[in-house]
Amino acid sequence: MDSYGMNLVFDLIELAAGIYIMYNGIMMKKTGRIEGNGLIGKNIDLYKARDKAGFIKNMYPVYMICGFLFAIIGGTVAVFDYLGKSPKSAQMIVTFALLIICAVFAALTKRAQDRYLS
Repeated sequence: MDSYGMNLVFDLIELAAGIYIMYNGIMMKKTGRIEGNGLIGKNIDLYKARDKAGFIKNMYPVYMICGFLFAIIGGTVAVFDYLGKSPKSAQMIVTFALLIICAVFAALTKRAQDRYLS
């Protein structure tokens, strides 16, 4: 598999991750529950959580925005990689943008976990 083929695989994973994050946000908002696989730390005991509703209210927009950015970036770059028109210079920019989104998402999730679930 050439480099564009491997990039396409990773782009599709980014797209799926974005959709998964948005799905978790929608399900939290819809059900009022935080599922065990809802992108929270393994050390969080949801049965002892102080304010699940506060966590959901705080994190819903974060899940939706970060998930949307992941999905849009992954999907757009996947199309360019599939067509073989993705410039190598753009890969560094996309990688940097995704790292920033991951860092922001992780920091906001950790802050909300400490504030509402610990």
